[in-house]
Amino acid sequence: MKTHLINGFDNFSAIFKKVCNTEEWKKFQQDFNISKRVFTVGNGGNLAVCDHGAIDISRLTDKSAKAPGSGILASSLINDANHDLWVKNWLSIEIRGFEESNCKKSIVIGISSSGYSKNICTALDYAVEKGIKAWLISAKKPKISGSFNVIELDVNEYHTSEVISLSLFYQLIHGAGFSCPTIDESLKNNTCSDYQQN
Repeated sequence: MKTHLINGFDNFSAIFKKVCNTEEWKKFQQDFNISKRVFTVGNGGNLAVCDHGAIDISRLTDKSAKAPGSGILASSLINDANHDLWVKNWLSIEIRGFEESNCKKSIVIGISSSGYSKNICTALDYAVEKGIKAWLISAKKPKISGSFNVIELDVNEYHTSEVISLSLFYQLIHGAGFSCPTIDESLKNNTCSDYQQN
């Protein structure tokens, strides 16, 4: 019986390389490189991608990265205002007390598969107003325009968009001069990899 591969992954490498060879990506990489603080935002599976990306940016670089990954926090902020404003309100809390110099060294990265995530686009526009660099990674051309920059993946599947977006976080890490360790390297350096038997 022949296995049929899921749509979208057959040309994954070609899509990834195409994105990374654009002028927009080069500018995105420059903005990421000079940033000391990184905020990543998305909805649903994209929020999971953002949380994963933020954790590894913090672990593998000299940058501090955060995503609003707590369901308690999200539901509190949604209840305080509404769904369209909660990400903006989260960001306003995170940058509370920031001086202009802090804002200039910060970047907000939003991810949207549909290109129609009002709460993400609102937060990105707010970031720009505050002097923070703002980028949207979108599967399709965004249906909401704003003052933020856009990386368009030109894919039609949610799963393809999410997997490529996570891969792009690792490209940003690599492009900033940091290493993404291999499994073998991690196991070799991990002194607690085996449980001691009694």
